[in-house]
Amino acid sequence: MFKYIKYTKVETEFTVLEFRGQNDDVKVNHFNTDVVSIEAESESDIDELIASQPSEIGCEEITHTEFRELVNSSLQLARIRNVVADKVAQRYTISNEIALSRSDNADPKKIAYEEYVNECIAYGIGLKLAIGY
Repeated sequence: MFKYIKYTKVETEFTVLEFRGQNDDVKVNHFNTDVVSIEAESESDIDELIASQPSEIGCEEITHTEFRELVNSSLQLARIRNVVADKVAQRYTISNEIALSRSDNADPKKIAYEEYVNECIAYGIGLKLAIGY
């Protein structure tokens, strides 16, 4: 199960307070925004971790939809998109893709290309699911 937390990073004279911590039972996915996705089998483990955060950062649970909106343009999601594009580019050049887009839908090469692109997209979706997106 996942929970999504929005918080406010606080800089003190000596340190920066932000959402921290994870253990073998709880995985925390950080983003370049003040949002985390937290994954664990037990909701109580997640709640315990949230309760252990500094009160100054004001942890607020948000919905999955709010989380997706907040991290959609994050560096982490951009990296996943780049990984998918790089996987396609390992097999097909841009000129190959343009030529295939103009070919007949029944062309075996176009069918193979579309199948491979769908595999790459599925891989990216798996990466996104792993971080709660």
